[in-house]
Amino acid sequence: MCYTIQLLCSLSLFFLTQANVHHHTACSTVGSLEGIIDSLSSTVEELTDLAKQRIAKLEGPICSEHDVSHFTTPISTNATQIKKRTSLPEDCTSIYQQVNQTSGIHKIWPHFLNHPISVYCDMETLGGGWTVIQRRGDFGNPVENFYQTWTAYKTGFGNLTREFWLGNDIIFALTNQNNMVLRIDLEDMEGEQRYAEYDEFLVQSEMELYKMSYKTYRGDAGDSLSTHNNMMFTTRDRDNDKWEQNCATTYKGGWWYNKCHHSNLNGLYLGGSHEEFAVGINWYHWKGHKYSLKKSEMKIRPVGFVSRKEPQK
Repeated sequence: MCYTIQLLCSLSLFFLTQANVHHHTACSTVGSLEGIIDSLSSTVEELTDLAKQRIAKLEGPICSEHDVSHFTTPISTNATQIKKRTSLPEDCTSIYQQVNQTSGIHKIWPHFLNHPISVYCDMETLGGGWTVIQRRGDFGNPVENFYQTWTAYKTGFGNLTREFWLGNDIIFALTNQNNMVLRIDLEDMEGEQRYAEYDEFLVQSEMELYKMSYKTYRGDAGDSLSTHNNMMFTTRDRDNDKWEQNCATTYKGGWWYNKCHHSNLNGLYLGGSHEEFAVGINWYHWKGHKYSLKKSEMKIRPVGFVSRKEPQK
């Protein structure tokens, strides 16, 4: 194939040279060049088909093996598995639109994953349709450890009915298949609740170090994500922040740290006021750096979602 392309290119150059030297042969040269262009077009089509075949054979999973709470299934190219993929919803909004409006664990198959996953769907908050990507709370012992490695945050960890991080690969897949809004629900130890919403929330792939971005904020919790906008993800073993030290090791979490944070929702679960600076589940613009929240929940759904329910805050 490479030899064919080289030959065609050499012939093209030859005819162009002849056209410059022998003007009286210009017409015949044009005709020859048209034939070469047709041959090149055909060759490019063949190469394109070959590339698609190779990609199909080499395509690997975007995500590694997931935590048992996600119940992942390896992909198959047989007809049964293809039919299963097309029948599964892509997120919790799709489940909602199929008239299943019950909060709980559901199975979905996002576009950019090659296996189905289980997720927790919130069908109550502000009309429902939310795919939950993170939850913190007091669920008794054992307390989930969020001071995890890059690989753990990549694939996800925890229990979907308690505390968990869904996984950066999955968050990438979900936020790249639709224009998403992120909602963060917060609660302090006294039961007071606040929220923050971010339009056009996007997490890029691992190649881009799970860079996070959004466009606009609204809510009553204060915008404690603004300093993290357009930042890469950092864990205790992968330092991608802008501080001379590793923010994750200092503040005991995994997050889109800058230098370092105004929010630390994957920090230590300390249950209210704490002495050590900024190591808890902090949301600076509401409770500062020395108060660890009782609950946090991060969830996403497509921008423009229309609920069939009466809205709830």
